[in-house]
Amino acid sequence: MNLRNLLLLLVFATSLSQSELYAQFTCEGSACSFLPAPLTEAGNGSLKKFETGYLNEVLKTNLEAGFLANVGASNIGTGTVRRIQFGVSASAAGYKKDDIQIQDDYIKYPKLPNVGGAVIPSFHLDINPGWLIGASDDSFLRRFGIFLHGMNVAVSQDQIQAASNNKNYEGRIAVRSYGGMLRYQLVEKEGFLMNLITWNGINVGVGHHVMEQNMSLSYLEGKAAQIEFQGVKGKWGGDTNFVFNTKVQTTNVDLRTGLGVFWIANVIVGGGYSWNSGSNSASLSRRGPFLVTLNDTLPLELPREYQSALDKELLAQNPNATLGFRASGESHSRRGIGYGIVGLELDLFLVKVIAEGLYGGKDLYSANLGVKLSF
Repeated sequence: MNLRNLLLLLVFATSLSQSELYAQFTCEGSACSFLPAPLTEAGNGSLKKFETGYLNEVLKTNLEAGFLANVGASNIGTGTVRRIQFGVSASAAGYKKDDIQIQDDYIKYPKLPNVGGAVIPSFHLDINPGWLIGASDDSFLRRFGIFLHGMNVAVSQDQIQAASNNKNYEGRIAVRSYGGMLRYQLVEKEGFLMNLITWNGINVGVGHHVMEQNMSLSYLEGKAAQIEFQGVKGKWGGDTNFVFNTKVQTTNVDLRTGLGVFWIANVIVGGGYSWNSGSNSASLSRRGPFLVTLNDTLPLELPREYQSALDKELLAQNPNATLGFRASGESHSRRGIGYGIVGLELDLFLVKVIAEGLYGGKDLYSANLGVKLSF
């Protein structure tokens, strides 16, 4: 696993209104003399560039992806419910910006990805309140719909290793989400051609959604990563530890309409606006043996078994040290996002299949897919 892949663990976060970031390199041993002196001083310019130029931006990107995933978590479809519905869904969002290159006179990092993502699984309970209280079919109460969603799940270490097909990962991921929407059929549906085609009228709604995510992940290195400091090349061993926590809250309003075809398929279009707030924190640390490569032809890969007790012959051939890195940050954000909606709802008697896509701006997308039993 090279340094670029190590820093891929930092794929997360927001539209920052403020942030606090701290980073530090530490070095102990003979190889430290090969490194530029400011590298091991807390708060040096290189690390500040890494914090402000990369960590800030990735935190910002990930949190904005969480905002739009929150909006899609309700899996609304047309916004109507006959009586009562039960189901499951998953909402995912991604945000991609240009890669970031951080370098100065002391250090050159590999080009780093600036991407963010969020996934929110949910259980659903949708109710028509008019039906619940026994109102007649033509009552205005039958125009309302209540859409509730929530889930509390944890991904174990075994599941992480199975999903990544890599036994080197250790850790746990927990996701909790909940929320709901109140919707109203503002303009009734209108049928054409003996109801073979239906205009679905206008459906409006307002909702509130909360998502929390907590991640603790370690990557156990199989071999050391290649790293370069001001022209000095070396191999850096040790394990990488990553901790991430986030909480996002979203209040949104939207309007939906569309066309129904053959009583089964409903094409959905619409748009809305969301008011979002959130906070997150993250830390990345790595500490392990660092060997300077004096001979470029030397096939020095520094296997994991040497990282705690290095072979004396290797130490004699190459200056060595123990190099550590720690970076952490906190962020808080408030941001409004307008979004467009396009979707498809298949009404197959007792089963509804709902797929939606949301567009929140350049390179900010979300999609959700759900299956519900409708009675």
